[in-house]
Amino acid sequence: MKTMKLPDKNPFYNHLNIRTLLFFVLLNGFYSIQAQDVLQVATKTLEKTIGAPAIRTLHINAEKADIELVAWDKSEISIVLKLSSRHSDRTIATTDLAKFQYIADRSGKDYFLRNYILLKEGEAKPTSNLKAHYVIYLPASCAIDLKNTFGTISMKGLTNNLQLKADFCTTSISDLQGKGFLQTTFGELKGNDVSGSFSFSSDHTNLRLERIGGAIKMDAVYGNVEIYPSPGLTSLAIQSKKTVVTLLAKNWQQFDYTINGAYTVMKLPNGFKWKRNTADFKDAFFSKNQLTNVQINTEFGNLTIK
Repeated sequence: MKTMKLPDKNPFYNHLNIRTLLFFVLLNGFYSIQAQDVLQVATKTLEKTIGAPAIRTLHINAEKADIELVAWDKSEISIVLKLSSRHSDRTIATTDLAKFQYIADRSGKDYFLRNYILLKEGEAKPTSNLKAHYVIYLPASCAIDLKNTFGTISMKGLTNNLQLKADFCTTSISDLQGKGFLQTTFGELKGNDVSGSFSFSSDHTNLRLERIGGAIKMDAVYGNVEIYPSPGLTSLAIQSKKTVVTLLAKNWQQFDYTINGAYTVMKLPNGFKWKRNTADFKDAFFSKNQLTNVQINTEFGNLTIK
């Protein structure tokens, strides 16, 4: 009678051991990486209150900043500016924070805020993640001149002149009146309850405006534009190129329209009349001699009105 001999090695068992060992090696490595990636944060903060009646315009020149501007009923400007430096090495975070500077200064009726990187001769550029955070409360009537790159912007309740230049930013505006020029590049802009005389210039931007009124001008290239007009709209002029434009109104017939398109796909409601409707060029209009006129010129894009 032959005695059956068990194999010296069990392939499944060995495979299971290898997988288990590999799992714990990876798990250990994961926790090691996690431990190494714990960020150390160094911060410095400016808190300032300025008598606003003497301030005509607030100028902000920022980079790598999150900016909140909120109107309130006080006659002063409250500024909290926090600069932060994040790095896995606390010493590096602290050293880099010293290179992250700010200016807060008044000149006549203008007040200037700025954050920037200052390097002494021979100093290396910061390797930390630097960030500025502005929280500003101010009278609604204070004019704003704001520039920011690589950050976020939020503005609410302002009623005076607004000048904005935002690059690589996510921007939110609400409850705005007055007038202004807003320029965005490579970003996103969302707004609601905006009324006045405003011009928008967008490049590679997703732009969405809800309940917008007054006289609005828009120049858009390489992006998406969504407009939800309010009954308070008095005029709308859109010039676009390689952009998807959508106009959605509760009652589109409350406005007159002049539409021109070149190499554009158009979807218009029944009721528009065509002056020209070829594959390459399209001209259409809708007129009941109403007070509000919408003019849209598009090239190489898409246009939808509904």
